[in-house]
Amino acid sequence: MMNPLPKPISQFLKEKHIVSFTAHYREDFWAANCFYVFDEQKVRLIVMTKTTTRHAQLMLKNNHIVGTIAGQPNKIKDMEGIQFTALAHLLENQEERKKAFDIYIKKQPLAKLVNSDIWEISFTEIKHTSNKLIFANKTHWIREEINNPHL
Repeated sequence: MMNPLPKPISQFLKEKHIVSFTAHYREDFWAANCFYVFDEQKVRLIVMTKTTTRHAQLMLKNNHIVGTIAGQPNKIKDMEGIQFTALAHLLENQEERKKAFDIYIKKQPLAKLVNSDIWEISFTEIKHTSNKLIFANKTHWIREEINNPHL
């Protein structure tokens, strides 16, 4: 059963729109930045990227990715961001792809003009750090209750 996503994480993900992540397969690593739309119900990001890109080729071979989402504040007191682990999946099923694309174009309507593949980035773990209320305040989330030595 999926754990509920804490409100500070959900709110942060709704406010941002660019994700940075790294894909890898064996000794090949590649980082990428993509526009995203947050699907709160499934705790996932929906991104568009062609399967011909280097990062997509790596995700097709190994769907485990890591990444960050952060703003670019000028003051330390305004710093906030997340680090995450996730599973990336190319949405090939027409119904799933259409549902995800409909969610995406509500936030990014110009995407209708782009011919690209639709992916979901399903979070498995998130660490949210915010200096806004308390310096270096951390909130952790994992998709399912597991024995995680990193928490």
